[in-house]
Amino acid sequence: MSPFYSKLLTGVSIALLVLAGTALRGADLPAPFVVNLPFEANQATPIWLGHPATPQTTFARVDLPISPPDPSASLLVTVYFQEKEGGFLRISWATPDGVQVLSDNFFEGTGMSNQRSLLITPDILTGEGTLSFQCGDTTMSIQRIKLEWLANRSGLVSPLVQDLLVTPALGLTLSAPSLNGQPQLADPAAWHDQIVTVPITDKPTRIEQGVEFSVQMDNVPASGRLALEEAGLPLGKHLVVWINQQRAGTFSPAVPDLVDEGYFTGKNAPQTYVGWRDGSFYVPASILKTGVNAVQFSVEDDCPPTDGNVTDPGAAPAFPLAVKNLVLQLDYPPPTPDNANAASVPSSTEPTGPASSDPRASSSTSTEINVP
Repeated sequence: MSPFYSKLLTGVSIALLVLAGTALRGADLPAPFVVNLPFEANQATPIWLGHPATPQTTFARVDLPISPPDPSASLLVTVYFQEKEGGFLRISWATPDGVQVLSDNFFEGTGMSNQRSLLITPDILTGEGTLSFQCGDTTMSIQRIKLEWLANRSGLVSPLVQDLLVTPALGLTLSAPSLNGQPQLADPAAWHDQIVTVPITDKPTRIEQGVEFSVQMDNVPASGRLALEEAGLPLGKHLVVWINQQRAGTFSPAVPDLVDEGYFTGKNAPQTYVGWRDGSFYVPASILKTGVNAVQFSVEDDCPPTDGNVTDPGAAPAFPLAVKNLVLQLDYPPPTPDNANAASVPSSTEPTGPASSDPRASSSTSTEINVP
């Protein structure tokens, strides 16, 4: 072997050792553990987790005794639950020094099956304690709890990103503030060059009975983009997007990895996913207009029936369906001498109530938007 190749391979070996050292940081942390409820009395738990307990109290409760395996590790807790109208799910961390409420109410107000994640940082996990989940009535609303220890790692992040980023083994990278257990607030409308971004919803909204979201535009943009998260849409179905009573196209949310804990299989029931799935939709300018623009959704099968009996796209679905983080982006050309007046920014309001199952005759939710 020539001296050149010998030096090259030596350099590669050193590089691999450096990379391996980086990859092994935090490797001593335990693997994620899933608690399915009810928890079997003879089921083993990892050394850092005591046996889950369900004390007899007025409100249903499950306690998880936890001994942090590393004082610098954070704990990502993902809870899969059935929301109850008017109910609550309180999460707290108890130690000999006291009790800290991490979330007054983990529910999002949909009344549906749901999942949310909570990040518990090392400054809270200062020693052994009990992670408690208390429901708003005598029956437990939680089906599954996933516990995943996270290590601090170096990474490459845009300087424009100010929040701490959290990356679980499965799923998307999220910002730490979105995992604080509090209700998520919609970002305010904002301009970036000639593009305006406007939130249409400020909280999760049920839409299976037909809801119309309306947007007031001073001028028609060059193009648009609609982004949202949906919950309740069965696998094998997609949303049909209607804009101004015209079928604008279809919206197919992302399909999570098949080993994701959000998949549930019931007896004699198709596999379903519990949780929010996101996606986006391109809005052509040809279907937008000056004035009020109506946005609605209906449900359709990915594969239409072979017998020719295609489901009426205007029919209300026979299952709960919700959307959140519904955001509209509009691209306006730079102002010219003939178009010097700036338009106002779009704004949204809450749905006024159930509407006709026909997406062309739904109840309205208005959104005032001042755009160029």
